[in-house]
Amino acid sequence: MRCRARSLVAFVFAIMALPSIAMASDLAMRTEKVYGGLVTLEIPESWNEIPPDVLEFFSLQSAESSGGLTVEIYQHGFRPGNPEADFAPPQVLIQIKESGRLNYRQFLKLPPIEFVRDQDAGKLDGRMGPFLEGLHLNDVFMDREAYAVHVTNTLDLTYEGKVLVKSVSFLTERGLFTVHCYALISQHVAMNPVFDKILDSVRFDESIRYRPRLGDRLPPTPALISYAIALFFAVLALVVLADQRRRRNA
Repeated sequence: MRCRARSLVAFVFAIMALPSIAMASDLAMRTEKVYGGLVTLEIPESWNEIPPDVLEFFSLQSAESSGGLTVEIYQHGFRPGNPEADFAPPQVLIQIKESGRLNYRQFLKLPPIEFVRDQDAGKLDGRMGPFLEGLHLNDVFMDREAYAVHVTNTLDLTYEGKVLVKSVSFLTERGLFTVHCYALISQHVAMNPVFDKILDSVRFDESIRYRPRLGDRLPPTPALISYAIALFFAVLALVVLADQRRRRNA
């Protein structure tokens, strides 16, 4: 009985999502080049690019909302409607951090979401400010094929209300290229297919496209030492056995 109920609920949600899925598939898109032409992505044709001075204001606002503890800098942004408006979901903001190449192995086995929430609870409480009343981490996982870390969270903003944020950080040869997708809770069902279309379209120039290296596959240093010691004793055992056989055959 429960299985039938769950199937019915899933079917109803699927039917409700059909209009938004159709909207995303029919939406006219244009190709945008960002990061000095090193990255291309598809943006809805009707969306406008957010001017640099507005993006700078977002950086100042994020610093104020966290009491000066966090400063987020955005290099590019797009949204429907007035590009000069204050923070107005839905919108897409892009962050570029050239902090150096990262080893993808450290993201393959991320801790359970409950553990991350417990560890960060105190830190998040300390970053609340006049514009941010709450933050809830929903999910985090690594997309191995795209070398990208997906994070979703819910912001409780003083004036806008609850905002769902879908962020994808793509690893590059220079650092991270992150796309943040913002939508009000009331918008996210309709906007999710649009955001997915944008995120799936991200393409990198060969000069910065993440390329796994042999060294990335090596385990962390402590484990590497353990494996090296184990390998040493295994080789030593083989040498001893070979020497014993040689003596018996002599």
